[in-house]
Amino acid sequence: MELKDVKELLKAFDESKSSYLSVEIDNTKIKLKKYSEQKVVVENATQVCEQSSPAQIDSNVDNGPEIQIDGEQVLAPLVGVFYAAPSPDEDAYVQVGDTVKKGQVLCLIEAMKMMSEITAPKDGVIKKIFVKNQDVVEFEQPLFLIGD
Repeated sequence: MELKDVKELLKAFDESKSSYLSVEIDNTKIKLKKYSEQKVVVENATQVCEQSSPAQIDSNVDNGPEIQIDGEQVLAPLVGVFYAAPSPDEDAYVQVGDTVKKGQVLCLIEAMKMMSEITAPKDGVIKKIFVKNQDVVEFEQPLFLIGD
């Protein structure tokens, strides 16, 4: 990995909303983590107020019913651009309802002009696809839900 590649990676990470990135290319390992301060900005016609302390969480708030996820989520292992198909003129690797085998390619993620194949972690059926073609995905963002 060359210095210009590292600089490009740092710039892309800094501009992203991701808080963690881990990359291993050849014998080079890079782990990046952002420690950010939560800021709350309240703007009024006559006043701007900025608070740097963490927001208070009200434990009495009802967040509604818990959502039960039936299956295993496939998470993005890196930040990049999601591609559902090998090229624009070809069909998507998988669609909702397709049966997949462990190791089968589900999509591609492009990062730093390198394509990474994302494969199925187990046999199953694609229950849900959480992202659209050419969406920018974050580290550990859900991509697919695979059920039995």
